[in-house]
Amino acid sequence: MQLTKHTDFAFRTLIYLASMPTESTTIQDVADRFDMPKSHLMKVVSTLVANGYAHSIRGKQGGISLAKTPEEITLREVLELMEKTLEPLDCVGQDCLILKTCRLKRTLKSAQDKYLEHLDGYSIADMIDTPTTNMIHLLIP
Repeated sequence: MQLTKHTDFAFRTLIYLASMPTESTTIQDVADRFDMPKSHLMKVVSTLVANGYAHSIRGKQGGISLAKTPEEITLREVLELMEKTLEPLDCVGQDCLILKTCRLKRTLKSAQDKYLEHLDGYSIADMIDTPTTNMIHLLIP
């Protein structure tokens, strides 16, 4: 399974915010640090704010920050929030010879369930360590 850019951007934004939990930052700063298009990042942050993972304050003194502790945000829930579908195959409407007896989708779904269960054991806090924090805050955009 390859994740969409929106999921990737959400993970990196949350990691960035978790590396500075007492401060807020701007979408532009996150976009610059990770070389992401600001327009795409604005959509991602909007989704994170609407679902209670980030706070956003508009205006000159505004910014974004985490709305939950990094320990409260699992990788699974971010992935499930950002991905439009987690179905491994879309068999609806397919004219497939083995559709009625196919075991492939069930097997892929089982593997995906194990993948999601594994991600449920990790939080954004687990993605933060000293080298990561140093890279985020010492890189020159």
